[in-house]
Amino acid sequence: MIASLQAEALKSGKRWANWILFGILLLTLVLIGYVLTYFIFKHPPRNFQSRVPASVLIREVFPENLLPNVLSSTSTIGAAIMIILGGLSTASEYGWLTVQTILIQKPSRTAVLSGKLVNLAIITLLIAVVALASAALTSYLLVTIDGSSSSWPSATTLLKGFGVLWLQLAVWTAFGMFLGVAFRSTAAAIGGGLTYLFVGEALIGQLLRDTTGVKEILRFLPGVNASAVNASFGLTFRNPNTTSQLVDATRGTITLLVYLVLFAVLALLIFRRRDVGVS
Repeated sequence: MIASLQAEALKSGKRWANWILFGILLLTLVLIGYVLTYFIFKHPPRNFQSRVPASVLIREVFPENLLPNVLSSTSTIGAAIMIILGGLSTASEYGWLTVQTILIQKPSRTAVLSGKLVNLAIITLLIAVVALASAALTSYLLVTIDGSSSSWPSATTLLKGFGVLWLQLAVWTAFGMFLGVAFRSTAAAIGGGLTYLFVGEALIGQLLRDTTGVKEILRFLPGVNASAVNASFGLTFRNPNTTSQLVDATRGTITLLVYLVLFAVLALLIFRRRDVGVS
């Protein structure tokens, strides 16, 4: 597996798509999640309406709300980018017909996919570190420019938040990786993953969250459980627009861990048993 991991690390570093996705994630987090949000709340438009004054809402980008702000980005654009990254890591091997070449070199299928899994785990860890550090630096600069004061979360809270961030990035990456193995097509894996995320989770999940029967199904979806975990790191001010969560944070964390293992196991079972040729 070590040789497979080294090969995957080399490929990941040379794949420009990974760097582009990483750049988009950071730019979205910093520019939209922080800079643009600060500018809008600092200079609210005339038709701005909210039960919470803009002078209070602006604290969303201050250090005291570092974790909820970063985690909210993870559940939207971050999830989409990680699905694409995971799908590219496996589906592209079928598109370029390199999967056959890899297996000819005599590594077992388990070793090949395990190398991909460990490599993706390391990538998600690095992304989580850089994303949280970039958000913290931007938050510090904005509160300094604003001339306000804000306290940082405790070390324990930061550690928990970082663990949650890494877990969610890993789950969505594993989901994309699984789709890549299942569909053996980059377009199908990415398209299917993004459709599920934005239509199944975001659209239908929000519209039907109060419907009897559907609510019970939604409690088992990864996005719903991720939102519940994120909500436990709530903003320091009360936001009346925040919707109630369908599950608690403990159940949400356990469910995400189950999904992480499930996606990895299913991908491994399919990869070991099915013909690696493109259908």
